[in-house]
Amino acid sequence: MSSFRQSQNELLGKLPRACFELLHPHLATVEFNTGMVMVEAGTAFRRIWFPHCGVVSLVLGLDDDVAIDVGIVGRDGVIGITAAEADVARTAAIVRCPGTASAIDRDVFRHAWQQSEQLRAALTGWLWRQLGAAELNAACNAAHPIEARLCRRLLMLRDLAGSDRLPLTQQHLAQMLGVRRNSVSLAAIALRREGLLRYSRGSLQILDREGLLERACCCYTAREVAFRQQPVRPTAAPM
Repeated sequence: MSSFRQSQNELLGKLPRACFELLHPHLATVEFNTGMVMVEAGTAFRRIWFPHCGVVSLVLGLDDDVAIDVGIVGRDGVIGITAAEADVARTAAIVRCPGTASAIDRDVFRHAWQQSEQLRAALTGWLWRQLGAAELNAACNAAHPIEARLCRRLLMLRDLAGSDRLPLTQQHLAQMLGVRRNSVSLAAIALRREGLLRYSRGSLQILDREGLLERACCCYTAREVAFRQQPVRPTAAPM
């Protein structure tokens, strides 16, 4: 990134100028590819990433070897922000759709975090929005049918990836929704028959965004509204 106004990451672009200038000299543009593990759960952070494009899942492993996506991050957010206070990652960060990001060394980021109350307030606001998104997702999983949730997830992925073509398998989608692959397969077949999407091995293409929007649950719109609102300015990060 060459200037404050040209930031390709929405979160960086919305930072107060003084905050951005703390980070900008230390940012390097990096690429990430589908399937890449940016950080493993339980391992030390080395970098913090501000995606320009692409989609990264935050994945929590359970005791019975089941892995569930607990969040997704794209150009609207940051990966590894908890490195400001924690030494190790609680979730893995796995690339679902390839892209690029502005990356910064963990120690440099920590120094900026500790130096600037304004930076802490701005990024903690994003953390609170993420917490709200996680709460909404939990309610959605409990209350809405799989097909509506699948439509919502595909719309979210399309928005973050900036493309109708998504390099996703049905197994990836099942992990994102916290359901069995067979359940996702049945929902995807129904959407394909209606001409809303096309998929082949390891790839999916959205053909009718408006059709997906009609079938998606209300949580898609609710999340979009929440993420466009000005964040609150809490005095501490969510626990």
